[in-house]
Amino acid sequence: MFLNRPALATAYGSAGARPRRRLAALRRRSPGALLGLSRAGVVALLVLAAANGAFLYLVPAQAEPDYAWAIVPPINAAFLGAGYLAGTVATALVVFATRSWRSLRMLPLPLVVLSVGLLAATVMHADRFRWDYPATWVWTGVYASVPFVVAYLWKRQEREAPPAPAAHPGLRPLRIASAVIGGLVLAGSVALFAAPTTVGELWPWPLTPLLGRAVASWYALIGTALVVCAWSLRRPSEALIPYATLLSWSLLLLALPLLHAGDLGGGPLAPWVVLQLVLVAVAAYALAVAIPLVRAARERL
Repeated sequence: MFLNRPALATAYGSAGARPRRRLAALRRRSPGALLGLSRAGVVALLVLAAANGAFLYLVPAQAEPDYAWAIVPPINAAFLGAGYLAGTVATALVVFATRSWRSLRMLPLPLVVLSVGLLAATVMHADRFRWDYPATWVWTGVYASVPFVVAYLWKRQEREAPPAPAAHPGLRPLRIASAVIGGLVLAGSVALFAAPTTVGELWPWPLTPLLGRAVASWYALIGTALVVCAWSLRRPSEALIPYATLLSWSLLLLALPLLHAGDLGGGPLAPWVVLQLVLVAVAAYALAVAIPLVRAARERL
C-alpha cells in the first residue's frame, strides 16, 4: 500500500517535530541547570546511602554476620552508618530541592576520594570480605564504578555550565577556615590510611587495619569537601548542601560514645570529641552565614 502525499507530509512532519521539541526543551533549560541524568545518578546514591545508613547505624550489631565483611565492635559499623546517613541528607537535598549544578558542584570530588579509598581498602584486605555474599559484589561494583560515572557526569555538566560567578565577600572567612581545617583533616586521614595499625592505636575504640582505612576514607571525604569549598565556593546557596551534610555527620558521630560506651577503649576520647566539635562549629558557622544571605538575595538551590 502506498501513502498519499498528505499522509507522507503528516508522517514526515511528526518525525521532524520530535527533534524540534527536544531542541526547544534544551533552549528552555536554564544555563547551569542540573541535568536529568545527573539527578538520576543522585537518586541511586540516595537509595544506597539510606539502605546502608539505616542498617549500619540503627542495627550495628548485625554488621558482624550480615555485611560485606564482619564489622566489630558495633561502634565501627555505626561510624560507617553515620557517613551514609549524612549522605542521605546531601542526596535528598539534591533530588528534592536542587535545580542548579553549582549547588552540588562541591560534592563529586569528595565522593570520588571516598570511593577510591574504600575500593583500595577492599583490594588490600580482600581476604576479610565474604565473596560468596552478593552484597560484597554490590559494594565492590559501586565503589569501582563511581569514579568513572562521576567523571562522565561532571564533564557533561561542566560543558553546559556558565562561567563561575564572583566570590561573595561574606564567605571569605568561611573559605579560609575550611581550607585550614580541611587540610588538617585530610593530612590526618592520609596518615591513618597509610599506617592504620600505628595511628589506629590513638583511636578511642578498636580499629582493625581494614576498618582504619575505611574510617580514613570517610575523613578524607570530609577533608576534601572542605578544601573544595575553600577553593570553589562562590554563592551563599552553594554552602548549604555540603555544610548541612557535615553538620549531620558530625552530630551523628558525637552520639556514638553515648550509644556504644561499652565499645570504647584504646586511645583517649577527648581529642576525637574536640575534632568533631570543631567540625560542628565550622558547619554551624557556615549555615549561620549562608542562610541569611540566601534569604536576602532570594537565591535558590
